[in-house]
Amino acid sequence: MNYGEGIFGFDDDADDDARAVESLNGHKFDDKEWYVGRAQKKSERETELRVCYEQYLKEAAEKFQSSNLYVKNLDPNISDEKLKEMFF
Repeated sequence: MNYGEGIFGFDDDADDDARAVESLNGHKFDDKEWYVGRAQKKSERETELRVCYEQYLKEAAEKFQSSNLYVKNLDPNISDEKLKEMFF
């Protein structure tokens, strides 16, 4: 049964797998874009994804650190202190 994935091993030359990833990753076959990368254990993938996500959050926080926000439909009687409580 074909699940649309496979694992291939390169025992002889460590550079063969790197060349395969470089040449085949993102390539389209039969209207499907291939993902080709090093096979990883679940724990390795989770660690890598966690690091990438934390980096994304850090970059997003830095990007919006000094942004101005426009807030519509505020109660005219709302105080600056209340707004600070809500946004900080």
